[in-house]
Amino acid sequence: MTATARPGAVWPWDEAGRSKFLATLPLFRELTPEVVHRFAAVIQPRAIRRGEAVFLEGEEASAFHVLAVGRVKLVRETDEGQEVILRLIQVGEVFGGAGIWGEPRYPASAFAQEDSIILQLSTPTFITLLHAHPEIAFAIIRLLAGRLRDAEARIRDLQTAQVEQRIANVLLRLAGKTGVKTATGIKIGIPLTRQDLAELSGTTLSTASRTLSGWHQQGIIQAGRERVTILQPHALVAISEKIPDEE
Repeated sequence: MTATARPGAVWPWDEAGRSKFLATLPLFRELTPEVVHRFAAVIQPRAIRRGEAVFLEGEEASAFHVLAVGRVKLVRETDEGQEVILRLIQVGEVFGGAGIWGEPRYPASAFAQEDSIILQLSTPTFITLLHAHPEIAFAIIRLLAGRLRDAEARIRDLQTAQVEQRIANVLLRLAGKTGVKTATGIKIGIPLTRQDLAELSGTTLSTASRTLSGWHQQGIIQAGRERVTILQPHALVAISEKIPDEE
């Protein structure tokens, strides 16, 4: 099986290909080639069709995952039945590792947004590798520290920011992670539907669509079908930093 893992790179998903791919990722970059090879020997590729679940909330947290090809979203359902996107997983990111840090069940569901390839390693095997190579634990701690900072920022947005601020912050964060500079601005490097944006910013589809349309008309962004380019980054930053009106 071969597939495009990132622009310009095609990886065969045999052991050698898995090892080469893992060595490029932040989690594995500081590990020795021996440790990376040990991971590659036991982690296995799994093809996921668009719309298919990688795992479901409440299922046993039985595996650790790396997105090799495609797009995946992590979601939870509110008590009112509304789906909320917790994270959009990019190629090379790890996810679904709840079992590694002591959670018996997955706290959220993961769905493929397009045909994807996941590299998957069972929780017991990962824990065995942790015991044999403690340096992996330090790499995991660094990874989780970054995730915690992102989660705290998002919680703060949801608690204190107005809707336009939250939408601006989501776009700026995605631009920071995936943005590509173009002649006209910064193009967010992943497909982004208005529904995705609404769920990421904790608002309704109609509000997200109305806000994007307004910014498009003002020339702050260029909003196409599942694509957003930030034309005036400073204007978007100004919106994100607006002090909420006192009630």
